[in-house]
Amino acid sequence: MNAKIKQYNSLDLMKFISAILIIVLHTSPFQSYNALISFGLRNVVTIIAVPFFFCTSGFLLFKKLSVLSQDEKGKHYIKRLCIMYGLWSLVYFPFVIYNWTKDGFSVMSVLQYIKRFFFEGSYSTIWFLPALIVSATVCYFLHKKLSFGKIVLTALPFYAIACLMTNYYGITAKIPVLGAMMNAYYSFFDSVKNGILFGFVFVALGGAMSEFKETKSLAYRVFGCIISGVLLTAESVLPVVLKYKQFGCDTKLFLLPFTFFLMAFLLRIDLKDSKVYIYMRKISLMLFLSQRIFISLSEIFLADTIFVKNSMLYFVMILGSTWLFSDLFIRAAKKFKFLKHFC
Repeated sequence: MNAKIKQYNSLDLMKFISAILIIVLHTSPFQSYNALISFGLRNVVTIIAVPFFFCTSGFLLFKKLSVLSQDEKGKHYIKRLCIMYGLWSLVYFPFVIYNWTKDGFSVMSVLQYIKRFFFEGSYSTIWFLPALIVSATVCYFLHKKLSFGKIVLTALPFYAIACLMTNYYGITAKIPVLGAMMNAYYSFFDSVKNGILFGFVFVALGGAMSEFKETKSLAYRVFGCIISGVLLTAESVLPVVLKYKQFGCDTKLFLLPFTFFLMAFLLRIDLKDSKVYIYMRKISLMLFLSQRIFISLSEIFLADTIFVKNSMLYFVMILGSTWLFSDLFIRAAKKFKFLKHFC
């Protein structure tokens, strides 16, 4: 008989909040009203969401493996992610075809798609799945030989490189050899979101936290969140102050300690079991992965309308349609078992 797996309701709540934050990230609801609030949301608040998804995935995967003591569970998890990625790629493929039709179809566009499919994600937003596949696979096999502490140390240089190539691009690109290496990388890849440079360290961190003994006080964790949050904010403002170019603003050094302390804080919060947390657990990933359907549809059919031009209205429309779709999908998955492969 399998051991009972503890349910972490606080993580389910934060995953739900993170899924909504990702929609905020992609719709910028305050852009039409207040530039400062919009900047803060885009560059500080919403960027915590994806690292949290990576970290939680690592935590829950390796916590489950440690409880069940079933090595095959890891391979099953990775296989399930691969199936999920393939299915979501099929869902978004009509939009790929539409873009080919609009921009002009060529052999190069097909080759670019194949490259992105394997290295960066077949479509915007769902890049998270192949990145998680790579990160989880690397951590899974490394953990057979190494402790999670050593895996995190192994992953840190890769994440540091990602930060130098994105948030600090305007500085590092001016360093002759380093700049040439970065330009060579970007001549082939579109971003650093490939699992090794971005997701690896957060999945490893989650795995490490699955083995931690909870000895630190709640005050320590709150203080850690505050300090790392302040430093993350300062790091986000730095490019504006120094007036240098970024190559993406959601890869920052202080995201790592903030994610750690946020996870540590949430793991000390014991929320009583409720159906609402079960619902949040089920719908969070669907909200994350399906939102781009409605963003893409709005770009095709509503580009010059008030629904897109007014940022708050745009946010409400995307959030509402994504939530409704996700809710109906989860209900349908209870009757049609195949749909469970999507989430």
